[in-house]
Amino acid sequence: MAVMKDVAKLAGVSISTVSFVLNGTAKEHKVADKTAQKVLCAARDLGYQLNAPSVISPSQLTIALFFPSVSLSAEVNLFASAMERQIQQTDTPFNLLLCLYERGQLEMRIRNLAPSAYTAAIVVAESESDRNALEKLPNTLPLILFNGTSRNFCSVSCQTEDSIRQAAQIISAKNYHNIVILSGVQPDCSEDDTLNQLMIILHQQGIPISLQQCFSTENSYQGGAIAARRILNLSEKPELVITMNTTLAFGAIPLLARNDFIFTQQAELLSFGRMEDRNHLSNYIPSISFIGIPMSLIAEDCFTLALRLARGELKAAEHVRCQSNLMLNASFTI
Repeated sequence: MAVMKDVAKLAGVSISTVSFVLNGTAKEHKVADKTAQKVLCAARDLGYQLNAPSVISPSQLTIALFFPSVSLSAEVNLFASAMERQIQQTDTPFNLLLCLYERGQLEMRIRNLAPSAYTAAIVVAESESDRNALEKLPNTLPLILFNGTSRNFCSVSCQTEDSIRQAAQIISAKNYHNIVILSGVQPDCSEDDTLNQLMIILHQQGIPISLQQCFSTENSYQGGAIAARRILNLSEKPELVITMNTTLAFGAIPLLARNDFIFTQQAELLSFGRMEDRNHLSNYIPSISFIGIPMSLIAEDCFTLALRLARGELKAAEHVRCQSNLMLNASFTI
């Protein structure tokens, strides 16, 4: 069984330094971040946390949440609710440390935060560049990637391929080819894995999508309205509009309707969205066909992994996959 002396020897530091780091007082004793990282890596390599659970008591657990400053797909209140449910279910109190970052700065934000400040961390990385940067970090960091996959760290993701393929088969059967996609990213699609997957599957169904058919706009109701004006200006109106989130759909629908372009009379509408919005979406006029992502479940599973990481219960990175759900209105079926 490893003891503090073993950790100190492996890390090349004093026993008191190890004590400061493992008890969360490294900052107060002015232990350098690089040194603290060496201690934590040594402790994990030796299995010290697992064999000495008294080092961090449940009341001292701190889960960091690295969260993009401007975000649509994951809202802070989603995690607050998931955190509350996790505490009620496990009777394990813990603190939540919110760490905001600007797009493209995730790696730097994680590196600049002392590892002793948290016992595990959930990372919301919406852009491909930030997800790629995440893989450059030491794999000894106790990180869990939210709604994505990682080579080096734990992750919780949603499997959307089956739902997209079902929708693509319906699109093919209905012979829809004049399609417009409303997205909140640049039209080269490089920053959205789901959009990439959608376009690949549509192509496999014999429905190639050109860049001219992808309308990029801001992720807001206003952005949806701006995209709607572009649709109205098209000489040939689309048979199908696909929105990569329901906010864009809600922004586009009213403006289009005021100009006599009404779903589902003039065109069909399919949107990606949060499963938690399904009741609202089903009551919307028109009822919106959508591919639901269970964001609340993904957030809860992230906290479950975070607590297991904090207690030293995981020997290797673990990956959890949730399923999306295709929900269709009557007009979008065959």
